[in-house]
Amino acid sequence: MSTITPVGERFHAELTELSTLVDSDRPGWTRRALSEVDIAGRDYARRLMKQAGLATRVDGAGNVIGVLPGRVGGREIMLGSHTDTVDGGGRFDGITGVLGAIEVVRLLQENNVGLDHDLVIVVFFNEEPNDFGFFCVGSRAMTGIVDRTTLATTDLAGRSLAETLPDSGIDPEAFLDARYDFSKVTAFLELHIEQGPELERMGKQIGVVETITGINHFKALFTGRQDHAGTTPMDVRADAGCAAAGTVLAVESIAESGTNTRGTSGHIQFTPEAVNVVSANASVEGEFRGPDGSWLNEAQRRLTDAADDQGAKRGVRVEMEWTTDDAPVPLHEPITSTIAEVADDLGQTRATMFSGAGHDAGIIAAETQVGMIFVPSHDGRSHCPEEFTELDDILPGIEVLLESVLRIDAAPRSGAPSR
Repeated sequence: MSTITPVGERFHAELTELSTLVDSDRPGWTRRALSEVDIAGRDYARRLMKQAGLATRVDGAGNVIGVLPGRVGGREIMLGSHTDTVDGGGRFDGITGVLGAIEVVRLLQENNVGLDHDLVIVVFFNEEPNDFGFFCVGSRAMTGIVDRTTLATTDLAGRSLAETLPDSGIDPEAFLDARYDFSKVTAFLELHIEQGPELERMGKQIGVVETITGINHFKALFTGRQDHAGTTPMDVRADAGCAAAGTVLAVESIAESGTNTRGTSGHIQFTPEAVNVVSANASVEGEFRGPDGSWLNEAQRRLTDAADDQGAKRGVRVEMEWTTDDAPVPLHEPITSTIAEVADDLGQTRATMFSGAGHDAGIIAAETQVGMIFVPSHDGRSHCPEEFTELDDILPGIEVLLESVLRIDAAPRSGAPSR
């Protein structure tokens, strides 16, 4: 059993510095992808990777990749997370896993512990949703699930992703050619804050993630008729806004019908934006999440029917588009068992978790064995300025990450990691 412990003061200082690279014009700790501060965040992580002795590069999709060569080589263990945030986000989402992975590298170096595998650290580009309706962009590029249709997608201003990527130093053609060779990757591990309340509620230190949520994202467009709000009787209106509002309530109702299921309407717009005019047009964007793919399919059918019903009874035309259909992702044995055994051997309390948040790990899981390690989030808050995790709650996660790497490195490729 390893007796190597993380250097808390170093980790805290770097987390503090990285977290303050934010957009001062936005609320909270905002470092959105495709922005100057996002570039600064990934550049900062790359400098730390170089200082830790990694050979670094930036691939065609903006992912920062660092490599610590192993004694044997030819096989890789990959660690990583992201540095971008949502608008008005928090200090710990993503960067905990990035800095934790870099700390693992330094601890190996400082304690003269060599691996047989090459150790690869990845700072993924654009994990959080962007204005083009995509998330986990860098990991999708690494796994080859982007194409010219992806590049042609436009934001609300009509600008395409292909036109925007060069602002972040990314060549659209190189973006399409950024697929990584995962045939040599034995495992991918991601350390992350839980972003929910369960670990804190249970009094557990470590969450061993078994499944990452599926996500079905939708856009609903409602076309009615613009009329005078004061003179048009209620029974002859074709009010697009009311049809949209009924659909929003249907999202909530459907989400409440499942187990560990979620439904959110995140972007709602009425046109024209005036209280004395009946809405001619409306749009709603939202999503369903859950661990059960069959429930997600049923939720998609139910919402489509609900939106149609809301439109039909008002004479409003409805167009429903499901823009993302990501199935739930089960994570892999023997990796999850290794993480659990490590936590037990280190004397850390643990729980088996379902992740209601999407992660790059969920994309990478299509290519290699994946495990995720959660640490507690205070009051379960995340994607908000109040997001917080104590340093004393993060360090055990880094210890589990380090020891899991050592056990996977020592295990026969075909067998369960043990050490």
